Amino acid sequence: MVRTILGTATAVLLVMGFVVRDDPRWLVAAGTCGLIWWGWDLLMEYVFTPIGEWITGAFMGGSIGALPPQARPNLDEVTRLLEGYLRKRASRKVEINAAIRLEEIYRTVKQDPGRARAVIRLVRARYPDAPELERYAVERDFEELDFDALEAELEAEQGRQGENSETGGAVG
Repeated sequence: MVRTILGTATAVLLVMGFVVRDDPRWLVAAGTCGLIWWGWDLLMEYVFTPIGEWITGAFMGGSIGALPPQARPNLDEVTRLLEGYLRKRASRKVEINAAIRLEEIYRTVKQDPGRARAVIRLVRARYPDAPELERYAVERDFEELDFDALEAELEAEQGRQGENSETGGAVG
């Protein structure tokens, strides 16, 4: 609001200075409003906004803006989270969305098309009528994967993660 008022005042006074050429006070007033506008922007960017973010973080436990890079989850953390949804038997929608994202991660990033197909098959076995999975064709040529083995593998991985968290992250 303040920026709009100062910007408009600067523009109007500048136009008046060019229209009324006999009185240089219009141009001085335009320059003064421009300096105040610049000073206000400087104060907002380097004083008021950082103080506001600090207060927000201190009292509400959050911050304004994007998360810092170290707070963003990496690919392995996202993969573990999505696999956890499948292990814990989350809601239908969550499991289907997790399977779709895991399929994409396994297929494109981790270059493991077999595991990508296995995840889709696992969720398709749980929810055969899911329209979200229709676009993922079932390959009839490949040998059928053992769903029990896949679930056992996911549970074993969860057990290893649980042991690591109980021992304080020590691997041994």
